[in-house]
Amino acid sequence: MKTEERSIKKQILRAVLGCGLVTLIIASGITLLGMMRIKSKAAEIAMNIGGTAAEKSSEILKEEMLDNLRELVRERAKSIEHLLGMLTWDAEILSRGMTKILQNPQDYKPRRLYLPGEHADGEIIPQLRYIPGVRPEDVAEEAALSANLQDLQRLLVSVKDNYEVSSTYLVSANGFVIDVDRYADLRKSPFLDFDARERPYYMQAVRENKAVLTGIYIDRDVTRRGIVLTAAAPYFNADGEAAGVIGLDSGASGINAIVKNTKIGDNGYSFVLNNKTGQVLFSPKAYEGTLAVDMDFNLDNDPSIFDAEDEQLASTARKMSAGETGIALVNVDGIPYYLAYTPIEGIDWSLGSLIEEATVTIPAETSGHIIGDSTRQMIAVLNFTTGWIIKAIVMSFIVIMAVVPFFARIVAGKMIKPLHELAEGVKEITGGNLDKKLDVQTGDEIEHLAECFNAMTDELKIQMSDLEKATADKEKTATEISIAANIQFSMLSRDFNLGRNDVEIYSTMEAAREVGGDFYDFYMTDDRHLVVTIADVSGKGISAAFFMAISKTILYDVATMTDPDCLSTVMACANNRLCRHNREMMFVTVFMAMIDLETGKMIYVNGGHNPPLVYRHKEDQRFHYLDVEDNCVLGLMGDIEFVQQEIQLERGDVIYLYTDGVTEAMNEDLEQYNEQRLEECLNAADKKCDLRKLLAAVKKSLLEHTGDAEQSDDMTMMAVRLCL
Repeated sequence: MKTEERSIKKQILRAVLGCGLVTLIIASGITLLGMMRIKSKAAEIAMNIGGTAAEKSSEILKEEMLDNLRELVRERAKSIEHLLGMLTWDAEILSRGMTKILQNPQDYKPRRLYLPGEHADGEIIPQLRYIPGVRPEDVAEEAALSANLQDLQRLLVSVKDNYEVSSTYLVSANGFVIDVDRYADLRKSPFLDFDARERPYYMQAVRENKAVLTGIYIDRDVTRRGIVLTAAAPYFNADGEAAGVIGLDSGASGINAIVKNTKIGDNGYSFVLNNKTGQVLFSPKAYEGTLAVDMDFNLDNDPSIFDAEDEQLASTARKMSAGETGIALVNVDGIPYYLAYTPIEGIDWSLGSLIEEATVTIPAETSGHIIGDSTRQMIAVLNFTTGWIIKAIVMSFIVIMAVVPFFARIVAGKMIKPLHELAEGVKEITGGNLDKKLDVQTGDEIEHLAECFNAMTDELKIQMSDLEKATADKEKTATEISIAANIQFSMLSRDFNLGRNDVEIYSTMEAAREVGGDFYDFYMTDDRHLVVTIADVSGKGISAAFFMAISKTILYDVATMTDPDCLSTVMACANNRLCRHNREMMFVTVFMAMIDLETGKMIYVNGGHNPPLVYRHKEDQRFHYLDVEDNCVLGLMGDIEFVQQEIQLERGDVIYLYTDGVTEAMNEDLEQYNEQRLEECLNAADKKCDLRKLLAAVKKSLLEHTGDAEQSDDMTMMAVRLCL
């Protein structure tokens, strides 16, 4: 019996121990396999999340830096265009003044001019000199009359330091020169050693019959030798013939300053390219380097970067010469750069800005490395923690082998549960929920592993938050511009119903940017007089929108408080108010007309604006351009008189007004829409249709011409019909 009892006890014991051992082995095996799988999946997930975050962060940082470079080069090009525009405008003003003197000699008295060596003492005085072969007595009378221009010349030389007008001069076709500059003490002889009428600026201005910019060249006058930029404009005698040329020289220090200050990064710099020759005109690099300038003024020997060794640089230079805007990766003197470029309007130049490729890529790569290092640290912690867990399981297996199967099963179950919770949490994080927190309260390495995952998701959230903040800042700027655009458009009346059946009116305005400088206006000053206005402010963007609002308000205020039959007074008063405190030298072109709806008489004044077209219902039933006086634009010079004109309109006649954004709209080949196409389009349309359809026909014609080309200027149109 005892033997049997001991045998049964052993069998029971063996059975119990066997069941416990099998249970323990199975539980331990499942746990180990689960841990290995979790380790593998967690490492894979961490690498994927970290790699994606690093890649996106690098791309965003790189693109943001390149966007900054593009915007900077566009802004600096506009600054250079402004300087050149001011120089050309001053030459135009002087030429108009001289033309007025020659065409009205009875209004001016002869004035004295000094010869070299007379009464200089470092002052800015006008000096008379002669071209070789000219007898002074033959031109004395014309020179004395021309001296009446000297006050304005001296004013320009003394105050135009913002773009360095170093000298102004008058070159007569009859062979004398009047210089106004700071070099009077240096001249000794009254005779030049060259014929000024053969200089490029003189021949170009006479040939093109308008104000021109020469580009830079070497001044042959020994008193002021150096590289100069000249604006020249012809002036005319009483017969309308070119009687000479007015020239303004600038040492171009303003352009040099803009070029030197246009850069991003420690080693980036900018340059100005001559689009015709491919030579570098302005650059902070001197003598040495592909993009250097020769400080010894050997312009003819400067190399062309059309022939640069780097084919990408040469190709990009040719794109710049074609007037294109863009950005390219080039190699300059063995260093890779990103080159952003854009044309400079008004002269055949382009501006380019360089930033080292490393300046762009290093911050992006650094961001990627930081995220990558964080990911690798998390994986290292994961591997370390998982290794300790596996060791703990093996040790537990050895200890639990002496424990009954019941306790082995309980222990195994408790170990598996938190691992499943960890796996489920990691799966949810992988699905994109970075706010998920792993709440594993085991007090051991599994809890530590969960804390590591929580720390990793927190760091990833910080990285994503930084990226979202940068995106939000851009969206905020876009929202503010959108609000400005809404405010601007709210100033333009959209209600074209005047409550009358004898007149029909309709208008549209499309800004080239979010906000623009064009505007239109129409209102009744009393029960019979209708005022219509269309205008175009210089420039585009926020500044133009502000000046537009001021101009529109002033024109309305003056028009509603002035005699309705005297629009010239309205324009003169509005011009004087706009000139006050106009430090930015902005201006606006304006066409304003007042129509007597009972008689059909229309009086109008044109302030430098495009001439409207008039459709005559009772005559040839075609549109023709209206004859307008060439009055000055508003906002530049005060106390100017404006010429008022008038025509008689009949029932059925239509007035079509527009801004230069219509006729100067360009297609991808840079071909303008022009005035002839506009006239042909209007005459091809149904002249009796609703004015909304008439303007829609013009818009359709414009879209067919421009195609996919970007809109370069604001486009505004207005039409008024006296109903039958």
